[in-house]
Amino acid sequence: MKPDLEDLKITERELENLSGFEAGPIFIGGIFGGVYRSSVFRNPQRFLWFCLTEVLVFALIFTFTVPIGLSTLPGNVNNSIKDVSTTLQFLQTTVGIALLVLLLWNIYMGWRGKRFKGLMHLLDEIDRYHQVLAAIDLLDQLEAVDSQVNLANRQDALAALSLTRNSLVSALMTEKILRESRGLLARRHDLVTNIENNLSALQTIEINNRANEYGQLLNAALQIGMSVHAEIQQVSSRL
Repeated sequence: MKPDLEDLKITERELENLSGFEAGPIFIGGIFGGVYRSSVFRNPQRFLWFCLTEVLVFALIFTFTVPIGLSTLPGNVNNSIKDVSTTLQFLQTTVGIALLVLLLWNIYMGWRGKRFKGLMHLLDEIDRYHQVLAAIDLLDQLEAVDSQVNLANRQDALAALSLTRNSLVSALMTEKILRESRGLLARRHDLVTNIENNLSALQTIEINNRANEYGQLLNAALQIGMSVHAEIQQVSSRL
């Protein structure tokens, strides 16, 4: 990827600083103490990793519930586990408790995740934004291997993506302000105004470049900008 595209990326460290949380593809704030992203249910690959994580968490919980299961066995533990019925009782108790804890853990994350609904949406838009960057990188590679390919208006595409990046950064800062402190209204107003100005500039660039190679990518950038603007309006209205 060319340096100008690399500079447009929103790195994990920057994302953590802007949102206040470690934001991964599956969890926000880590596995323990965090919440899972709603987008995991719309992405097959992420959903698979989510299921594997659930299995690992269940195994960890099961390990901690083994002593509880053993405490329910009558008489000598070593003799009790040799009896089939007693062993089944032990497994039923241990697995039951582990499943209950896992269920409560998921319910808690789902309930707590409502607070991060706006942030989750912005993270999804950042994923889309990085996909657009990857698409431009692919066009750059095609141009590099085929001398007959001459793609025009690349700079307009980068300018549009720069505006989109700026809007995403402003939106993350706005969401964090609204989530953590409702008193910073002046700062929030400045950031929302910045998003609106970027959206207007994006619309102008998209209209002027609809017919070239980057038309679809510019439209994608515009859609991201519009989605970010709409999400911030919704977050603001809820608080």
